[in-house]
Amino acid sequence: MSVRSEFRRLLGDMIAALRDAGLARDTVSALEPLLERAREDLSGAAGAALALLPKLDASAFSDAALRRRFEDSFERLDAVCRIILGR
Repeated sequence: MSVRSEFRRLLGDMIAALRDAGLARDTVSALEPLLERAREDLSGAAGAALALLPKLDASAFSDAALRRRFEDSFERLDAVCRIILGR
C-alpha cells in the first residue's frame, strides 16, 4: 500500500468515525476535501490535516467502540502526516 493510499484510508476512517458519532461537523467538512486533494498534493493535504487534528477530542465520544476507532485512526493519521511532512 502506498503512503498516499494509507493517508486517504486513515483520513476516511477518521471522518467516518466522526460522522457516525455526529461530532465535529465543521472539522469533518474541512477534512473531506483533503481526500481528493491528496491525489495531487499529498504534502498539502497532510499539512492541512495535521493543522485540523488538534481541533478533535476523543473525549467527546460517548460510545467506547467509536472512540477507540477514532483514536486509532487519529494516531495513525497523525503519524503518517508527520512522515509525509518529514517531521
